[in-house]
Amino acid sequence: MSTDLIRSQQAAGFRRLRFCPELEPGYRAVRAASVRDRARLVSAAGLVIFAIFALLDLATLPPALATATVTIRGLVTCPVIALVWWLSFRPWPGDIAFERLYTLAYLVGGLSVVAIIACARVQAVSLPYEGMLLMLMFGYFAMGLPFVAASVASALIIAAYLVVELATGLALAEVLVNLFFVLTANTIGMVGAWLSEYRHRAHFLDQQLVQLLHQSAREESARKSHLITVASHDLRQPLNVIGLNLTHLAGAELAPDQLGLVRRLQGTVGHFQRLLGTVLDISRINEGMVRADNQDVELDGLLDQLADLTFDHTDLHGFRLSRTGPDSGLWLRADPELLLRALQNLVFNAVDHSGGDEIRITTQHQGERVRVTIRDNGRGVEPALQRDMFQPFIRGATDPAATGLGLGLAIVRELTEMMAGQCGCESAPGAGTSVWLELPAPVTATPAAGPD
Repeated sequence: MSTDLIRSQQAAGFRRLRFCPELEPGYRAVRAASVRDRARLVSAAGLVIFAIFALLDLATLPPALATATVTIRGLVTCPVIALVWWLSFRPWPGDIAFERLYTLAYLVGGLSVVAIIACARVQAVSLPYEGMLLMLMFGYFAMGLPFVAASVASALIIAAYLVVELATGLALAEVLVNLFFVLTANTIGMVGAWLSEYRHRAHFLDQQLVQLLHQSAREESARKSHLITVASHDLRQPLNVIGLNLTHLAGAELAPDQLGLVRRLQGTVGHFQRLLGTVLDISRINEGMVRADNQDVELDGLLDQLADLTFDHTDLHGFRLSRTGPDSGLWLRADPELLLRALQNLVFNAVDHSGGDEIRITTQHQGERVRVTIRDNGRGVEPALQRDMFQPFIRGATDPAATGLGLGLAIVRELTEMMAGQCGCESAPGAGTSVWLELPAPVTATPAAGPD
């Protein structure tokens, strides 16, 4: 099955209620499964209805006729309906076979109504034909039979009714009047059944098309993510080599202009490495390859690692990284690798985009959570931008020279939420920016008390 095949069927139409050979078996299987589900409720309701009719027969009909009608309902109709109800919960028969059995049960129910009318005519009791109308409507609408099956079964029931009326000596004029109303009801039922199956078939095509498009989109996304991952890994290898060589050159005795060039190259290579890391991170997150392994983390040690990992970048751009705040010796519940990656992104974001020269890291215990704040002394962020800072591909417009993909803070939000935390931002133009992460504190850890 393909999207082109489904679209071709939609364009060709299906007024005869039949698809092309490639689609028809699949539709019939789906339809038969839905008939089985529907039969459970309809069969239970049918048993109740026929039981009520049996009680009404005993209360309103002459004893001899009531005995005959109750016998027909009790020995034929109700057992067939009960069998259908029971089989609807069993694995056997299969859905297609069950649909046929369900149609046969409708035919048996209709013929039992015809038999009851025949008994009344033989005993010269005036029994109206409304039961026939009710049975037809029940088959077409309540039971939800396929159009062809319902039409053929109903035609057989009406033919049997006509034979009974003529055989029992009902006047031809009265037979024709009754037949007119019965055929009118049958026509209404056929139109309704056709429209119902047409809508069901149209819905089937739409559903199959959506499923195929979703599958195609998932496969395309997987291919793109795989390509990005492979390309990122392949590109990072030569960049690492270049970075190592530049580090060696920076430590050599070079002329000031040469040393400045090396520093600029280091900055460019570092920036490119972070871009590739960002692309790799977002692709791994989108593919569900990143899972948080939360554990108790000692925050001071992790922040020491953060300072070591970001020193080259902060030093290269003339930033001073410091730690302040009321609390120290804190523990929190997080994945240490993901938390370190999120904090790195915040520090790099402040260095690359804040326009300041100082970054302060503050840690604070707040109830059952621990907050880590990265604050810079840069230009700040406009209020309108703060609401969307953590959305993908959102970049500030305050520095036209700033480069990046606008994914750093989006990755921070994704990683933080994986660790059952939350993040936010506080800023004002000209007053710097504070970006904070809040993560759960360990249940058994007792944080150091800060000053009042």
